[in-house]
Amino acid sequence: MGKQETDQKIQELQQKIELLQKANLDLVNRNLHLAQQLDAYYDVRRRVEMLKELVIRHKELIRNADLRDDDELMALIETRLEAELPHEDPNFGLKELAELIGTSQTRLIDLFRRSPIHKTADDYLDYLRLLRSMYYLQNQPSWGIAACAEEAGFTVIRTYNRKFQDALGMTPHEFRMLLESGRENN
Repeated sequence: MGKQETDQKIQELQQKIELLQKANLDLVNRNLHLAQQLDAYYDVRRRVEMLKELVIRHKELIRNADLRDDDELMALIETRLEAELPHEDPNFGLKELAELIGTSQTRLIDLFRRSPIHKTADDYLDYLRLLRSMYYLQNQPSWGIAACAEEAGFTVIRTYNRKFQDALGMTPHEFRMLLESGRENN
């Protein structure tokens, strides 16, 4: 191998080295760019997680309704229940009431625990159901007592009769008879 061939091989090798160095530099630049993108991605993820935490805390504050006093919360409950009558659904209970008004079940339990009349949400809902059944007994004379109870949200007629007797001192049948005798006297 002559000097000219050796010089040519050296030149070819130098060109290959330059190409490899350029490719290496391109890879380093690409890695730096990817690292920056990865940093940006993790920064966005961190911010999203922080925002999620803030949203969860905000929802909890709203759910607890700690800014409302008991009277305001009770007024909100009464307004929503009168407008929508969800308590006529026998499955409507504490959980559904809390969701309806946007507060926690714990807050409602505390509210009713402090109430002088209704010690539980179920007592309050049964009271509303009794009032509604009285409305049906008065305004739907063709309905049977069981139908009035069912429409008001009671599923067990014996429970309805007992609660009605406890609340009014008479059975639903006696109440209806009293209403009918009042109509006859007028």
